[in-house]
Amino acid sequence: MGYQSEVKQDLRLFERIPNSLELRMINLDTNRVLLATARDASAQGLGIISQEEIRPGDNLGLWLSMPDKKEPLYVLGSVVWAKQQENNEFRGGVALSKPNLMGMSRIFRV
Repeated sequence: MGYQSEVKQDLRLFERIPNSLELRMINLDTNRVLLATARDASAQGLGIISQEEIRPGDNLGLWLSMPDKKEPLYVLGSVVWAKQQENNEFRGGVALSKPNLMGMSRIFRV
C-alpha cells in the first residue's frame, strides 16, 4: 500500500508578491468595464478581486494604478480561474499574455 499526497504543486516561474493595487479592466469579449483590486502580482500574472463576475477564459485589458503614482501600466491577460467568495466578491487569477518585466518591476520597487 502506497501513500498518495494531495499536495498541490505550484508551477509558477515567478514569485507572487502581495500588494493592493486598484485596477480598471475591460472584458475584451463583451466590452464591459470593471473595477477590481490586484491582491498579488508577478511578471506573468495577477491575483484579483472584483465586485463583478469574472469567468475563466475572459480576455481582459487591464490598467494597473502604480505605486509610483505615474502612468498606469496597461497589460493584456486572460482569466485562468475564478471563484465567487461568500461576500459575493469574485477572486481570480489572470495570466498575462506577454510578461512585461520592466513594467511589472514598477510594482516591486516600492
